[in-house]
Amino acid sequence: MRILLIAEHDVEFRLVERLLNSIDGTPHQLSWCQADVGALAALPVSSYELILWGRISEAPLSRALLTELKRQQSAVPVIAIVDHFPPNADRDAIRRGESDILLRSALNADILQRAIAFTCARSTPSIRNIETLNADPLTGLSNRQEFRTQLARILADAKTSESVGLILIDVDQFKKVNASYGQGAGDALIQLIASRIRESLREPLCMARVGGNEFAVVFRDEQGQVETECRRGIDDIVQSMTKPFAVAQHAIRMNVSIGVALNKEITITVDALLANADVAMRIAKSEKGNNFQFYSREMTDAQQKLLKLESEIRRSIRNEEFELYYQPRIDINSHRIVGAEGLVRWNHPTRGVLPPSEFIAVAEDCGLIVPLGYWIIHQACKDLNRLSEVGHHELQLAVNVSFKQFQDRNFVQTVANILGNQGITEGRLEFELTETTMMSEGHAVDQSLRRLSELGIDISLDDFGTGYSSFAHIQRLPISVLKIDRSFVGSVTSNEDDATIVKAIINLAHSLNMQVIAEGAETAEQVEFLNQNRCDQVQGFYFSKPVKFHALLDLLNSESVFSGADSATIQNVLS
Repeated sequence: MRILLIAEHDVEFRLVERLLNSIDGTPHQLSWCQADVGALAALPVSSYELILWGRISEAPLSRALLTELKRQQSAVPVIAIVDHFPPNADRDAIRRGESDILLRSALNADILQRAIAFTCARSTPSIRNIETLNADPLTGLSNRQEFRTQLARILADAKTSESVGLILIDVDQFKKVNASYGQGAGDALIQLIASRIRESLREPLCMARVGGNEFAVVFRDEQGQVETECRRGIDDIVQSMTKPFAVAQHAIRMNVSIGVALNKEITITVDALLANADVAMRIAKSEKGNNFQFYSREMTDAQQKLLKLESEIRRSIRNEEFELYYQPRIDINSHRIVGAEGLVRWNHPTRGVLPPSEFIAVAEDCGLIVPLGYWIIHQACKDLNRLSEVGHHELQLAVNVSFKQFQDRNFVQTVANILGNQGITEGRLEFELTETTMMSEGHAVDQSLRRLSELGIDISLDDFGTGYSSFAHIQRLPISVLKIDRSFVGSVTSNEDDATIVKAIINLAHSLNMQVIAEGAETAEQVEFLNQNRCDQVQGFYFSKPVKFHALLDLLNSESVFSGADSATIQNVLS
């Protein structure tokens, strides 16, 4: 194949020549034309079968070179090699007449070979009819339709049960890459991941891209060792993901979730095997971070229960079966209630009152945490107005906000609408976020927090000390409160290390003009320790468990019970 490379420097020529020489199959004859309009005009471009175009940074020269190619009315396909993928890179490439674009930093022999093969296939109708319909154009792997055909053939040829293993690989958080760096970067990442997985595996029977960010691999072993083969393959895949991917001038680390299904019955169908692998993959995904699961029948039962629970949550949001309970926050000096944290409970029609641990994780996984979160915010605002009606104008209510909420582009505006409709004044509502939320969503959360702060919402960092945030990061954000995690508070009087950590958090927070709330206080000794070390507020069973709204009003009307009262006295007030 006669290939013309248009590039600024011979360094790129030597690189491409080395990559082409390492490709088996059709011999290549590579010519180099310097990125100069005059030099290009002197060449018989149409005599080449493919043009590799090392796109340069100087826009006027790039346009001039492309204009010269069009002037020659060349039908030769063009593959562009670029330094980065700007937004709408694919659309712009099509407009310029480029058949494909490759990322210079990710270029290797496999990617170049696939790009050449499929660019030529698209330009040759007879080949396109045979090959392209069966292949994924981005990675060169089999597409979903071809994979199903191959898998059906493999299952039909299987001589024994448990001789075929299907590995389904889902790239976690892939949508964030597209959202942050553009679709072109996402495509480049998929190419790199596909290449890395394929290079890591030891002779799988077939490999395919079966979804936007999903790959499938099949192993076969007639000696009954297919599970061992699959486990070895999983180890290789996970190991291949340990190094970051260089995309859009960023080093991006990615995790995968892997589900595995074996042909336990010789008569299993393609659909059943794929469904089993998908169930296992989703369970692995819930465990987060390069996890895998082998399918078992119990998983199907568990999946059906999850689907039922998801349906019940959806119905319960519509029917308003949820309720906010409130746990008072006590000023450590005055022993007065100065706020309360709203904790959602589900009044299930058949199972009774359910705590968040029974449904929040499912709501987050299926996206229902977003409408549920809006209900919680709206209900807290209604309760703030009810408090004002009985004279508690200064009391603050706090609610937990899921990281999923920040993925909703309308989050801040929706909150603004709720505040406006309910007439909530500045400083009455507080959002509690975990360290994981702040770190996982990055810049998007930072921007949203600033806008929420401008709306008069206080921001607190929940469970501080259990995550990965730093004071350097925290002080750049509009955070006014740190909540010390209960795991530290519960052992301040028995564990010297935890006591030292709590003291340090209090001192550092105060140096940043932040208030400190200790949650999980259960004994008088813990409260006394926090008092001696100038903690601002305390929350925990020593003062009160989470209670219904009317019980919170009873506590507010009998605040004297918090001045050294025991739990029995408090329960008398609540009863």
